[in-house]
Amino acid sequence: MIEYTVQTGDTLFVIARRFGTTVESIVELNNLESPDLIFPGQVLKIEPGADAAGNEASRTIDGLLYVLRTDKNVYLRGEPVNITLTKTNRTDQSLTLRYPTTQRFDFVVRREVGQLAVWRWSRGQAFGEAAGTVTLAPGESQVFKVVWDQVNNRGQEVAPGAFVIQGLNTAEGLAGRAVSTGIRIRRAGEPVPLPPPAPGGNLLRNPGFETWSDENTPVAWDGTNILRTTLSHTGSYAAEMGAIPYERAVLAQRTDIEAGRIYDLTFWARENAQPGEVARYILFVEIFYYNRAGQFVGRTEPRFSQENIPDQEYTRFSMSTGRVPAGTDRAEVRFTFEPGGSNASMVKIDDVALRLFQ
Repeated sequence: MIEYTVQTGDTLFVIARRFGTTVESIVELNNLESPDLIFPGQVLKIEPGADAAGNEASRTIDGLLYVLRTDKNVYLRGEPVNITLTKTNRTDQSLTLRYPTTQRFDFVVRREVGQLAVWRWSRGQAFGEAAGTVTLAPGESQVFKVVWDQVNNRGQEVAPGAFVIQGLNTAEGLAGRAVSTGIRIRRAGEPVPLPPPAPGGNLLRNPGFETWSDENTPVAWDGTNILRTTLSHTGSYAAEMGAIPYERAVLAQRTDIEAGRIYDLTFWARENAQPGEVARYILFVEIFYYNRAGQFVGRTEPRFSQENIPDQEYTRFSMSTGRVPAGTDRAEVRFTFEPGGSNASMVKIDDVALRLFQ
């Protein structure tokens, strides 16, 4: 059990992701009346947990934060796939969503983004023709859950391989804008595939953000409020933090690490300032340490602000971990973009490397 002081811009969702636990666990441990009523300076009890086994992606559309989650990354053939879509009003005003029928959501499975649907949850469902509305207060959420049995819309079990799962809100003006994540189905005994390791002793996978599940999700990274950009340091792509510049963005990856050793973290960053607009943000660059049970051990935390990141030009930054704390088995490299009021700038990240120094 640890105690955590809530920081400006924190939500229970972000805190739970940070410590490998759940919103429900934090609410229960702290007897919170609502998961939306936390404030900077508040001290929360947290039971850090192991890495969540599931897959998660998020996207903000017109003030709504969509979080799409599966309970696993990799499934055995025939194993049920549990899918959850949460939509949350991130604005400071109530949002009214208008629906042409009684359908409120949909889930689609494809082999690749843009290909025909392998399975669509709404196929064969009966929905009333009556139009309706749903109003979400600031911070209010709706959660939709379904189970896919790995059978396509023709009633046939799908062949093993990679799949893209998309979650959609069917409200007017939002129906065609999905949040996507990826899973893999494998045969029993087949090894679990991983992205190829980075070259040159780099412990991070997909360090140059060249591979993406969709335009908001770089493979091997967890992220919120991220956008794929072609303005890269090297290669074809980089990750832009602050796709919505006035909202928090997070970009993180976990990797194995050895206690008692010293590592170097390097990355390239540039600000994308808008002419005549305000640049007001802080970029936190942190390394979190966890033991074999997934419990939080400690962290390294230098900070960079917009004064440190040049506009329109990539600059290399580096930091040392110092000696990794005893008991550490895993490390999480995490970039957090914290915007201030009226911020209109974004930050691009590319070519991240975590290498053993000694």
